Amino acid sequence: MATDGSFLDRSTLATLSSAYLSAPVALATIGLDLKCLNGNLRLAAILGRPLSEIVGRHVDELVPGSSELVGRAFTRAGAGTPHFEREIALPGSDAVYLVTSEPFRDEAGAVVGLSLALIDITERRRVTDALIEMEQRIAFALENANQWIWELDIPANRVRRSSHWKAGLGYSPLDHVTGTEHVAWSVVNPEDRPQVLRRYQDLLDGKTDLFEATYRVQHKSGKWIWILGRGRIVERDGEGRPLRLLATSVDITRQKEIEEELGATVRQRERLERELVDANRRLTALSEMDALTELPNRRKFDEVLGREIHRSGVRRPTLALIMIDVDHFKSYNDLYGHIEGDECLRKVAETLRGSLRRAGDIVTRYGGEEFAAVLSDTDEASGIVVAGRMLEAVRALKLPHAGSSIGHVTVSIGVTLFDMTDPPNTGTLPATVIAAADRALYAAKQAGRNCIAVASTSSDGTLRAMVVTENGPGTSTTSRDLEARR
Repeated sequence: MATDGSFLDRSTLATLSSAYLSAPVALATIGLDLKCLNGNLRLAAILGRPLSEIVGRHVDELVPGSSELVGRAFTRAGAGTPHFEREIALPGSDAVYLVTSEPFRDEAGAVVGLSLALIDITERRRVTDALIEMEQRIAFALENANQWIWELDIPANRVRRSSHWKAGLGYSPLDHVTGTEHVAWSVVNPEDRPQVLRRYQDLLDGKTDLFEATYRVQHKSGKWIWILGRGRIVERDGEGRPLRLLATSVDITRQKEIEEELGATVRQRERLERELVDANRRLTALSEMDALTELPNRRKFDEVLGREIHRSGVRRPTLALIMIDVDHFKSYNDLYGHIEGDECLRKVAETLRGSLRRAGDIVTRYGGEEFAAVLSDTDEASGIVVAGRMLEAVRALKLPHAGSSIGHVTVSIGVTLFDMTDPPNTGTLPATVIAAADRALYAAKQAGRNCIAVASTSSDGTLRAMVVTENGPGTSTTSRDLEARR
């Protein structure tokens, strides 16, 4: 009978019967007694039995345990819910089938049976399971990396994030996150938002292919955590305007903390290095300073003289070495005591230092009551001028000295010149220059002290010393020569 109540002719019935029998899915008709009323060839192939052995059999004989499933389908049909659908696996087979049922009724509308279809979904289930497994692995990897995926609908300015993003911020899936969750950039720290939006605008304007920004998002605990967001435009409209941004976010708070700790360590190390350099500089200064006079000491003198002689040897200029000795200082100590003697040396030292005019010149305490000055790039005349200033400055102190015929403290000064334009045959060792200056100082003392003498070495090794000032005030030269062999 057709749906309009008319009867189908035999030809049509034969066609329908043939179509039913050869349908590409397994078909079966089940009666109220749960016996198979009819089936097709595909059903016979699935069950592995001839169709003749299927018709009239109870469903449990065909598929053990299936009566419960079929019974529920009848119950739903009787309750007015005709459609029924379940997935089943046949015993002894890896195949998975989707079973769907529709009731058929008699003329009075009562349910008299079920029409079942078994559709092989084994491959679909395998693909679905594989996708589910892959999704679970990705979700696990993202969750363990404290990372999530998000997608931005650019025209709507709406964002959708992968399900576990809240877990990264300490929330449960049902918790509400501060701010409007689905509005783009709403969860970004307000202080960071301007630079994030600039990076985003650069992406929209085509200045870059990659969106990348570092910003803070508030954790449920109230702490601001650092996020690195990276993404690309994955969809554009027909005119090339960006429609969709796909990106990932990863928690880099620990990395930021390590960077800050490293920065603090580097800054502390730099500070300690500066302090160490300063301390070494101070120690060096102390090791090169005479504690009494606060002038450079003999060690510093040797270093400076050696350096200047080496420099002179390279550049071929001249340098002057001045040796100064406080006259009759032993008797000064005997008359006034060592405390006054130390004070006398301090005042003389300060006076000698004040007599220098150039930054590169240096006066040092050579030892005891002796001082030495090194004047770089200086000729003989200039060296004598400086020595004269020193002589007059000490005289001007008017420090009382009852043990001196003059009645106050004076100094004797010896000057020598190191000239690379006419070096002595004996070499250029500092000891040679010191010996010449010392001979000049000796000459000044032999001349009665309180004066200046100059020593020079000729090419044949002869050392000549000549007094160039009188014993009294003034700087007039004399013709008195003192010769000595080295």
